[in-house]
Amino acid sequence: MARPAPVTRYRWASTDPDETTEYLRATYTDFRPPRVPREGFEFWTDVASAGTFTVSRLRHSGVLRMPAEPTPDLVVVQTLAGGPHHVDDGREQTAGTLKLSPTWSAYDTGWSDVTVQTVVLDPVQVARVGAELSGLEPDAVTFAGMCPRSAALATYWSRVCTHVRDSVLSSDDLMAAPLVRAGALRQLASALLATFPNTVRDALDDPVGPATGRAEPATVRRAVEYVDAHAHEDIGLTEIAEAARIGPRSLQLAFRRHRDSTPMEYLRRVRLERAHRDLQSGDPTHGDRVEAIAARWGFAHPGRFSVLYREHYGRSPSATLRG
Repeated sequence: MARPAPVTRYRWASTDPDETTEYLRATYTDFRPPRVPREGFEFWTDVASAGTFTVSRLRHSGVLRMPAEPTPDLVVVQTLAGGPHHVDDGREQTAGTLKLSPTWSAYDTGWSDVTVQTVVLDPVQVARVGAELSGLEPDAVTFAGMCPRSAALATYWSRVCTHVRDSVLSSDDLMAAPLVRAGALRQLASALLATFPNTVRDALDDPVGPATGRAEPATVRRAVEYVDAHAHEDIGLTEIAEAARIGPRSLQLAFRRHRDSTPMEYLRRVRLERAHRDLQSGDPTHGDRVEAIAARWGFAHPGRFSVLYREHYGRSPSATLRG
């Protein structure tokens, strides 16, 4: 598997309101703010971008309100200090601390001396994850509201972002592992789909889904063979279903019916087994480390990997590596 491009990290700061406006327009979406006084103005942003997702923190000391165009990417804004930061898309208004910037319409927005965290996600990748979860076609995955579905889900989003930012995105070694990088994207995409109103949640919440034909055991066998051959690659339910020549939802049902499992659970078991083999053949005196082997197979959190490994093999991964 090709090594991913390095994470792009930078800090950009300015005391020029006009220069800051051009930066924000180029980074997020087109908007036309009123002129902000130069005296005492401050802007800074710290950015870490992995291509398909970006996590930033920024401070804008101005007070303004202006119209904005729909965002081309999926942008979640969390107010950390100051504010309020308000958004009005014509259907709902919010000045809450967490919001999804509208992709479905132009909107009015504004703030007063805020510090925020933004997470920008590639909508194509989010649609792909949504299709895997729900069985919808990717172009049917759309968002319908900018407010979290509940306070608990808002907290969940914040915790997922903190984990990805502090434990995964901050590590060049982890982000160089393709499966870890893909897993971080899926974590953020899944949290986004869980937190804000969208068609995926509607499909999953609807107890009467579209009728699905009974899958033949050969379908499951093709999926298993594909996973066994490609577990080292960045694959998900979409690729597995394509290899099995069946839709994602039907494949999920087939696995439940014939294996009492799911395709993604099977993929995780295969990767755990491959990590187990690498630990058995590894040599710590030659620099082999549990964390590196776990990351190679998509397990970004060493502690969780150790718990999962012990549950399956009855001993710690470090004990296996030591022989």
